[in-house]
Amino acid sequence: MIRLNKDQRRLWKLAWPAIMGNISQTLLNLVDMMMVGQLGALALAAVGLGGQVSWFMMPIMAAVATGTLALVARFVGAKDDANATLALEQSLYLAFLLGIPVMFFGWFLGDDILRIMGAKPDVVALGYEYIKVIFAFYPIRFAGFTAFAALRGAGDTRTPMKLGILMNIVNAVFDYLLIFGKLGFPELGPVGAAWASGLGITTSFLIGLYLLWSGRLVLRFRPSWSFHLDMAKRILRVGVPTMVERGIFSFYNLLYMSIVTRFGTLALAAHQIGLRVESIAYMPAFGFNVATSALVGQGLGEGNPEKAERTVYEALKMVGLFMSVMAVILIVFPRYLVMPFINPSDPNYGEVLHLASIYLIIVGISEIPLGWLFVLGGALRGAGDTKTPMYITATSKLLFRIVPAYLLGFGFTIGPIHFEGLGVVAAWIAMSLETFTTAAFFWWAFKRGKWKYVKV
Repeated sequence: MIRLNKDQRRLWKLAWPAIMGNISQTLLNLVDMMMVGQLGALALAAVGLGGQVSWFMMPIMAAVATGTLALVARFVGAKDDANATLALEQSLYLAFLLGIPVMFFGWFLGDDILRIMGAKPDVVALGYEYIKVIFAFYPIRFAGFTAFAALRGAGDTRTPMKLGILMNIVNAVFDYLLIFGKLGFPELGPVGAAWASGLGITTSFLIGLYLLWSGRLVLRFRPSWSFHLDMAKRILRVGVPTMVERGIFSFYNLLYMSIVTRFGTLALAAHQIGLRVESIAYMPAFGFNVATSALVGQGLGEGNPEKAERTVYEALKMVGLFMSVMAVILIVFPRYLVMPFINPSDPNYGEVLHLASIYLIIVGISEIPLGWLFVLGGALRGAGDTKTPMYITATSKLLFRIVPAYLLGFGFTIGPIHFEGLGVVAAWIAMSLETFTTAAFFWWAFKRGKWKYVKV
């Protein structure tokens, strides 16, 4: 029987609900892709690329959520319930309002983004229909994500887990009904997956808002229906660097996906399948990211930076163990993990299976540093040091992912030196390389110790 020390028990208490909640979300994404995959490679590529465009909006949501988690954790650590409640209220207002322009962005510019990414006309047409529905729910999605962040900062990771599982059940049911047109519902194909996602998000948000309003949770939503400018500024002062960081990452990811897309629809379909499978593998890392963020913030709120630092070291040990298991699974069993996502009758079955398996082997090599990256990044952000991750992202993603992916993928000629290029495999190797370099940069920033003295 494994015995955990006090710090490990605190970490695990917060981490496991976050892990389970995100595993349920990831499983839903996998179910989405499996159902859509039955419609063929075109549908897979369109939904996958549409999802990437949607994901590019996450920096705005992360700005409020990160600031909220850091402040709520500090207030809870200092036992300042009034300010914790105020931070929750202001963050919900900010998140909902910021979601409105994002919604219009998707409606009016979604097809242009798909074209910029290099998608073929048939992928653009189908992907844009998907995007318009997904983006309609963004104000509610932003507010719900921020409420979850506030609860996690207060040390409640079980409620977000339960609401997340409920959201995923609703989503999965309507996936089946709306993608294939069952029980009298319209057959919407890939667009049905977008409607199912929106219905799940809305259901989860409304129930969560009721629970916060009723006072049954560790935090309570007490609406004053007015802005407290000072609190809003504090949330954004911590969160805006994260928005910039995620914005830089999203821009780099746009460039990266443009590189992958230009290797063809089959390469893109394999990439999307690989991403979905790998997303299960890094769920333990996400759980420890959440736990570390909350406990570091609470430790600093208590005025005990040594306790916060000790928590991080324990988290690194635990996540390293989890991610080593995930790495072995990805490297040893890639074909079996990919098979459920592809229709055997698809004429491209063999090629997509082969490429997606290579993807999983390559990323499996970097799973352990990926876990460390999650923990160290969570520690810095939980402390309110959001500028350092911003600088690291701006440097590492460009130099060690984008540039190598382009040069090694398409080839280059410098004087007498001519390199033909390795295709999409080079892009995946570059992504794995960048995971190692980013984890090393985060370790250096953590060891410097400046995060212990950040004021929020």
